Order: sequence, then C-alpha cells, then structure tokens
Amino acid sequence: MHSSEPLILVFDIGTQSTRALLFDLKGNLVEKAKHDEPPYISQNDNRAEKNPVESWQGICKVSGDLKKLAGKRWDDIVGVTATSVRNSLVFLDKDCNPTRNAIMWLDKREVHCPDPMPLLNRFLYAVVGMGETAKVSRKTCYINWVRVNQPDVWQKTAKIVMPTAWYNYNFTGELADSRAGQAAKFPYDYKKRDWMSKYALNYPVFGCPTEKMCRLVDPGEIIGYITEKCSRETGIKQGLPFIATGADKACETIGNGCLSKEVASISLGTAASVEITTDKYVEPETFMPAYTAVANGKYNPEIQIFRGFWMVSWFRDQFALNEKIEAEKLGVSPEKLLDEKLSKVPLGSNGLMIQPYWGPGLKTPQAKGIMIGFSDIHTRLHVYRAIIEGLGYALYDGLENLQRRSRNKITRIAVAGGGSQSDIICQITADIMGREVYRVQTYETSGLGCAIVGFSSLKYYASIEDAVNGMVRVKDTFAPDAENHEKYMQYYNRVYKKIYERNLPIYNELYKMMEKDRL
Repeated sequence: MHSSEPLILVFDIGTQSTRALLFDLKGNLVEKAKHDEPPYISQNDNRAEKNPVESWQGICKVSGDLKKLAGKRWDDIVGVTATSVRNSLVFLDKDCNPTRNAIMWLDKREVHCPDPMPLLNRFLYAVVGMGETAKVSRKTCYINWVRVNQPDVWQKTAKIVMPTAWYNYNFTGELADSRAGQAAKFPYDYKKRDWMSKYALNYPVFGCPTEKMCRLVDPGEIIGYITEKCSRETGIKQGLPFIATGADKACETIGNGCLSKEVASISLGTAASVEITTDKYVEPETFMPAYTAVANGKYNPEIQIFRGFWMVSWFRDQFALNEKIEAEKLGVSPEKLLDEKLSKVPLGSNGLMIQPYWGPGLKTPQAKGIMIGFSDIHTRLHVYRAIIEGLGYALYDGLENLQRRSRNKITRIAVAGGGSQSDIICQITADIMGREVYRVQTYETSGLGCAIVGFSSLKYYASIEDAVNGMVRVKDTFAPDAENHEKYMQYYNRVYKKIYERNLPIYNELYKMMEKDRL
C-alpha cells in the first residue's frame, strides 16, 4: 500500500561504488540501489584519477535504478542530499567543465615546486618544528602538481573543488559546497570555517589563490533546486530542494549519533579513523586541523590511519586465494570465511604484531608498515588477525590522543564502515578499546547522516539533535572483556608503542633511498 511518509534521497559517492538511498523520518533505509565502478584510473602505481563526467553518469544510472525500485514512493521524496570522499579534487574551467581527470585521495604523486615558499614562512615552520611537514604537504599537494606539470590545464582551470561541489553543480546549476565537506590540501581555514587569508602561515603551501575556490555554505543550507536538465538525466523531480551536508566521514559520525565529545565514532573503512564532536576547536595533533562538523558550530577532531581496512582487502587479494575460491562456490564474501577462521587464532596472534603504516601520515611521512614477531608457528591467518589487532592498536592510540587533546573522557564508541559488519572484529575492537562498542540500525551510516541533515533542514525535526534522537537507534552492542583488554594493553604498552620510535632511523634511511630513486 502506498505511503505518503516523506523520504530523503541520498547519494553516497564512494571510491569503488555509488549508492542511492531512500530514508524515512524514523531513519529506516527504505530502498537502496548500488552502482559499482573501478576505484580509479591508474597511469602508474602513484596515480589515482577518475573521470568526473563518468562519475556523474554513474549517479544518473543509480538514480534511475532506485526510481524503478521505489515505484510510487519516488513521489514521496521531499529533499535530495549527497556526500562523497575527501582529499580529492576536481579541476573546472569557467563554464564548470572538467579540465582534466579528478585526482583521488589514493593518489601518491609528488612534485618538486621550482618556486620556493617565502623565507618568513619557512623560518616560522622551522621554529615550530613543522618544516618537514610543510615540505611534504607542498610536495604532495595535487594543486601544485597540476600547476607545475600541466601549465596548459592550470591556465584553463577557473575553479578547484571537492567532488561534492561538482556533483552539487550538476544537481542544481550552483557551484557551491558545504563547509563540512572541506577536507583536502587546499587553502581552507578549518578553525574559521572559511577560505584562508593570503597572509595565513599555511597559505603558500597550496600554491593556489582563493579566487579558484567555490562558494561555501553551512551544512543544512539549501544549495539550490533540482534543475530541468538534472531531472531529465536522473529522473528526480524538478524543483526539489538540494541540501548541503558534509564529507563522508562527517556524515558517518552524525549517522552514528556521535554529537558529544564523550562518544567516539570509529570508521572501520578503507581509511580507518577515530573522531569525536566538540564545541571548541581542538587540534587532534599539533598543527593538525579539526574538521568542520555537520552539526553547525561544532568540530570533528580526527585521527586517521590512511590505509585502514584497505589492508583487509590487501590481505584477501595477496594471501586468501583459497577463501576467494571457496567463497565464490558458497555465494558468500571471502571476508566472511576469514572471519570464521579469525577466532581460531589466539589473542595477540602468538606474538605477531603489525604497525599498520601501509600509507604514511602527514606528520609521519617516512613511516612504513612493519611486522615483527614471526616464528615457525605462524600461518597466514595469524597475519590476518595481526592486521585487525594492529589497526585496533593504532585506533586506540588515536583515541588516547583525542582524550588528551580534548581533556575529555571518551566512554562509548560507535563503529561503522565495512569492518563493522563483522561481529568478531567489533568484539576485538571493544576488547582493545576497553569500552562498549555499538552499531546502529544500518550499515549506511554516511547516508543516514545525510538524511538527518536533510530532514532537520526542512523542519521535519526542530534541530539536528532532535533528528538524531528520532532517527538513530542502537542495534548491537559489544561489551569489552576485562581480561582480554588487560592482555591487549600489555601488548600495546610494552611493544606496539615502542615500534615507531625504535625503527625511526631505519624508516628515515628507507625514505631517503626511495626519494633518491624517485628523483
């Protein structure tokens, strides 16, 4: 029977898929369509690009698929929102046409900028101990790479935006983006929630005038309305309001119901992270910004493990051929079979430990992943559990750091992302963290966060807080085992915390050798 209950249409555009979702006022996922696509175009191991036009075509396709699935309920849509990945850039000409492929967050290209940064800035970076970080940031800034290596593209580029701004333009004809969506290497002042002044200390790092940035709006603000052209391409009703939300992690945090600094949101996704929501601006690490939260006036201090649960995919592809073949026969995922075998490996993986720096952090550019403790009793399943535990240690380290920096005690943890679908991974996370871990009613937490913003913006709820209370429900909880937590803390304090510092001289030598090879 047809219901007239209002729905919010959400597009969640990820690295490997685009999902179109319909949520109702109670936070129920009413319908879903998914379009898989290659994660990126790679010219070599360091490049990760996507054609923005093809990404928009993927949105159009998944929208049409969802419309067919929704039937009459498609007419109940009252607003449209979108969220996407961070640290990725789209380059546009004066007519908002792409001047090149988008550069995605997995890209590892580097550039040597022939123009030095101002002497005063270099001096100040050195004084505060951020000289190397500033150099690495400049070298890995996608804007600088295009500016130096593709002057013809740079000349044609009028605007440089996050992917969400490009999608927003295609939906509404307005080139604008949410302040809560800004998380990339370009001149955004996270504390002021606006573009940087040209006199800001970090401004020279990015090599880009703020005139090339787009208009910023607050999360919850209506960017524009679905255009006639968009309606033709997507099947969405012309004139529906399109509402600004935020980047995927910001939306995931609110979709997890994390509105206070006492509850942390842990993403067990491709890039793993732990973040909290604060009223005051709190740098998660010295000189590392706190991102703009989807809840207006708040911030999201975050610690990220760049490769995160990508390492599970890495293990599956490199070492789990048997499980992949068996899973195909059974019609299940290889991860499900690996999870069933995970509990057969004892806590601590018989002394095998992993530091999961498969991708370097901003303040640890020379860091590398490391495995220690191998002996003749270890199997590939020990490696798998050690990966899960190593990611847990890294996230625990981030959690402790957030507590110190915010001067606040974190009492509960919400989990989301691919890894959160596994009960045993959730239990290991609870045991390492020593805190209750919970999952909400849907795996699509970024989409749920978008829907929360959409309904509160359209006044179906009086506030974001009311929308969270009405739309987020705890589905599963995992209580920590005190004995297991104590064992994990021994591994963490006596071994894990010492790995990075003890191996730093070796990392530095490797970094220098690899840098010389690249040059």
